[in-house]
Amino acid sequence: MQTRFKFTNTNLKAIAANDINSRSTELELSDSELSCLKLLVGKSGNKRFLFRYSHQSKKRSITIGKFPDIDIATARKIVRKYKGVLADGTDPKAQNDSHKAMASLSQFFWHSYLPYIKRHKRSWQHDVQRFRDYVEQRFGNKLYSDIKAIDVQQLQMDMADGNGFVQAYAPATCNRTLALLKTMGQQAIAWGVIEINEANKIKLLKEDNQRTRFFNVSEMRKIITQALKYPNPYAGSFIALLLYTGVRKMELLTVKWRDLDKVAKRLHIFISKTDKSRELYLSNEMMKIICSLPKRANNPYIFSSLITGKHISEPRWAYDVVFKNTGVDSKDVCFHTARHSVASLLVSSGKSLYDVKTQLGHASIVSSERYAKLTEERQRSTGQAVSDLISG
Repeated sequence: MQTRFKFTNTNLKAIAANDINSRSTELELSDSELSCLKLLVGKSGNKRFLFRYSHQSKKRSITIGKFPDIDIATARKIVRKYKGVLADGTDPKAQNDSHKAMASLSQFFWHSYLPYIKRHKRSWQHDVQRFRDYVEQRFGNKLYSDIKAIDVQQLQMDMADGNGFVQAYAPATCNRTLALLKTMGQQAIAWGVIEINEANKIKLLKEDNQRTRFFNVSEMRKIITQALKYPNPYAGSFIALLLYTGVRKMELLTVKWRDLDKVAKRLHIFISKTDKSRELYLSNEMMKIICSLPKRANNPYIFSSLITGKHISEPRWAYDVVFKNTGVDSKDVCFHTARHSVASLLVSSGKSLYDVKTQLGHASIVSSERYAKLTEERQRSTGQAVSDLISG
């Protein structure tokens, strides 16, 4: 068969196992796009990528990973990175060996992954929280290469059941943690720390994105009233404005005084999920709340902290105190419940999904559509409308 051709995922999948009678243990194939990228096919049908190169007149090779655990695009990306290391006069295999020698999972996360992700991901703080709270206690001291799929699977099950954790976590929390391990694995492969991303073998849990818990109008009024009575005006006003606006908590926490247009009654909001921005138009009540907050010297944030140049952290304690004072059931409640409640209220009052999209800053109307049937009142009203039309 032809041993040199352009690799694609499709044609690599179609390659049969090496002939059992072959003198060589593995059949070696070369990529015509990158001749130093090889595919070795064993007699059992196993396939692995290999990078062949020369350094200081010595022939060397690095195993990249098994196919299809990593695809051809990833393999080429890794090879090009290795070629860049070679161009700088460094042996990539020696570099990999030094990485492997120190790479416990914690060392990899804090010394390699985190500095990289800080430059490429705006919400890197969430990765830090998930790693510290859910992953590090289980795997931190293990060599990265020793962590297998069964270990990751056990972590997922234990998080879902609450085994070894302070509580059982929702599927969404478990999935975000697994997604972190998958992303870390891809970077670790690219840097030669591990050869296989074991986390990719684990499936995400099914999520129920249809939240049933949201505040009704009476509850929202009680929460806002108590929030504005809270001793820390920055924390209390923040909670109240979440319920008035429906914006994401980090979008509101990070607004600065320069983002407020008092004449137009408008707040410039940076949308963290889409790296875009939008204008949020404020009611008289919202303006009154914001303008009542004292400006702290040398602090640009509206919800400013006592720490110079910082905004307040998520006021979880204040949120709990406010709920206790209102008597509102706090089961299944989080900051995001306010966002869902605003959307529910808008839809139930007859506002269109485009109004919901604009107010909440959704990138697509698809995100807003789930609120069309969120409330029992809305569903009952729709059913009654059909009956009214038929009965005349």
